Amino acid sequence: MSLYNETIQIMKKNNIHANKHLGQNFLIDENIVNKIIESSNISDSDLIIEIGPGLGTLTNELIKCAKKVIAIELDLKMINILNSRFVNDKNVEIVHGDVLKLDLKHLIETSFKTAAFKSVKVVANLPYYITTPIIMKLLEDVVGATWHATRIE
Repeated sequence: MSLYNETIQIMKKNNIHANKHLGQNFLIDENIVNKIIESSNISDSDLIIEIGPGLGTLTNELIKCAKKVIAIELDLKMINILNSRFVNDKNVEIVHGDVLKLDLKHLIETSFKTAAFKSVKVVANLPYYITTPIIMKLLEDVVGATWHATRIE
């Protein structure tokens, strides 16, 4: 099934629409998903912080290559879908919250207490209006970390 058809099916099943107030858009192009995964250079020893997983399209691919994925989602409707979709996946943790208000440093440190990771990577398909505040939050919360950002066009 194509990503587009899968997305439509999930939306119909859950009776949801993209919330434009939150800047939601859903990934429906397999090529974009593949470019994001490829450019992220993920290994099986990485901790991935995914911001705004939405329906879990990108999450579904991230969990195949990473040791652990922490998916941070603001929209409770999406949380319910994600929890249902990934109920059997042990390497994904769904966090309901606003990434701008979460203590990311604590979240990462807590994860390192339960497992050893080679690196922490942030992966997201963000709406433009929120990108700068999120990048600033990441830089402020994880002082001294080495950051590598890749923008996919």
